[in-house]
Amino acid sequence: MVDVRALGLLLSAVLLGGCSGSEPPTPKAVAAAVRSPSPPASPPPSPAAVVVERGSGAFSTVPGGSSTTGAGPLLTYRVELEAGLGLDPVGVARSVDTTLADPRSWTSGGRRSLRRVAGEADLRVSLASPATVDRLCAPLRTLGRYSCANGDRVVLNVARWLTGVPAYEGRLEEYRDYLVNHEVGHVLGFGHAPCPGAGQVAPVMLQQSIGLDGCTRGPWPYP
Repeated sequence: MVDVRALGLLLSAVLLGGCSGSEPPTPKAVAAAVRSPSPPASPPPSPAAVVVERGSGAFSTVPGGSSTTGAGPLLTYRVELEAGLGLDPVGVARSVDTTLADPRSWTSGGRRSLRRVAGEADLRVSLASPATVDRLCAPLRTLGRYSCANGDRVVLNVARWLTGVPAYEGRLEEYRDYLVNHEVGHVLGFGHAPCPGAGQVAPVMLQQSIGLDGCTRGPWPYP
């Protein structure tokens, strides 16, 4: 004999359960979904370097100096920045000092010694805006992009100092080593040099800001 009451309860359970056999989320599950945090946002990209295209044209010498590096005849240099570039003068001077004090730089092998001073000097290292570089480097054509040596003055383009070049992508400090060494090399009397062969280290006097001509990066005179 069929239990009508039991059969009715069974039919009610099937109808309430739906056709798929799945159950709606419980209130606890819904609440957990609401509280689940979304994935953390990616950090914002680093702000791009701000290049001042045209500075004031006035320069200030970075105060202080460095110890003497090397054992040969002494050459003094001073570091100066064009006003309005928005850079830390002491930091720039420290970067130049570090490059020139490296044993792979121009003091290698007792060829000469170098010391930074704040007064009269044998050579000047000037960091300037592209427009000022073009003026100070004339008649050389720096086109707002390149640096130069003119007489006893090294003129570094702040655009290159801040952004580098494709050959040194991701290696800005290494490019600055090259930039300082290359232009100081001109003041010391060295001309441009070609790449000696594909895959070889570029001589520092190769125009690496333009390209490597098949060489690998070479920021030092005496690597």
